[in-house]
Amino acid sequence: MENNSAPQRLDRAERAKRREEKRAAEAKKRTLRFFKLGCSGVFLIVFIVIVIFALRTYSLFSHARDGLLNTDEIKGKDEIVAEIVIPEGSTLRDISLLLYDEGIIESPFFFRWKCNVEDYAYSFNYGTFTVSSYMSFIELAECLSGAGDDEGYFKLTVIEGESVFDIAEKLEEAGICSQDEFFEVCESGEFDYEFIAEIPVRENRLEGYLFPDTYFVEYDMTPWQVVNMMLSNFNTKVYEGVYANAVKGEYSLDDIVIIASIIEKEIKYDEERSIAASVIYNRLNIGMKLQMDATVLYASGENKSRVWEADTQIESEYNTYYVDGLPIGPIGNAGLSSFEGALNPADTDYIYYVLENSETGQHYFTADYDDFLRAKEQYISGL
Repeated sequence: MENNSAPQRLDRAERAKRREEKRAAEAKKRTLRFFKLGCSGVFLIVFIVIVIFALRTYSLFSHARDGLLNTDEIKGKDEIVAEIVIPEGSTLRDISLLLYDEGIIESPFFFRWKCNVEDYAYSFNYGTFTVSSYMSFIELAECLSGAGDDEGYFKLTVIEGESVFDIAEKLEEAGICSQDEFFEVCESGEFDYEFIAEIPVRENRLEGYLFPDTYFVEYDMTPWQVVNMMLSNFNTKVYEGVYANAVKGEYSLDDIVIIASIIEKEIKYDEERSIAASVIYNRLNIGMKLQMDATVLYASGENKSRVWEADTQIESEYNTYYVDGLPIGPIGNAGLSSFEGALNPADTDYIYYVLENSETGQHYFTADYDDFLRAKEQYISGL
């Protein structure tokens, strides 16, 4: 009689092994399913977060584009009215974070973006201001560009192209100081800025370095403090700003200031400034007199719409009909656009330009003398 118990035990062991393998395989499948579900869930959460972020960003951008920096009024939320103090020397980023912390704006980034788009990046002043979350961008920007809630300020607006004489007259009229006191500080005052040492010895020493802007001058300020404010602005925006970031050529800082001042007085449209700069450099490079009418007017101390032949005979180191190369110094205080033009001249062969339209202030540029004469005659005949 055969013994079948051993094979039966083997069959049972094999079946048990197969059941165990099956259970393990099923467990692995379940684990894999859970992992896939988990990954899908995480992906879904990340996707939802990205979508929410994108929608939020687009919403902020759309509102900022339309001049709305806070939607509290639209949402029916209570108005937030805050008194904020902007310290002197605050950057645009400092101001944006201050407004955000007070709940006045919803995005510091888009506030700064809007300021740059609307050309308010350098317009804000220091002081105490009362602001509201219901304000539009323009309302808020105009508020921060004003004198604030403090009293005792004179709003000194130095317009691009104005001279040291124009500034002195405004300060005297406001009762801040006399013109002579202002001139004395400009000529002999000591200031702690690197660029001061680069200014050659000459009359009107600080002409070109008193940066055009709106300043809030306290009535008890000294002439030195007023001048220092303007020099500090020049130091930040020009010397440590556009000039520091520009490719340096053979021209000194003072040369650039002189060239920028000529561009400021000669050119109205920003898009023409780099082209006019190319004319100046092209003439300098070939040893041709600049013959810029604006320098004649500065030399004569007159402000008139047209320069006559007799005017160009003035024997002055500022008159570029009389001297070779650049005038002895700047003929006014230029704005950033003129500095950018002087530092980044267009690549042209132009050596002439003439006013094309007296109403718009646009110019005609050319490299051909006969072409220049035709354009000049055409302009004169239309007067």
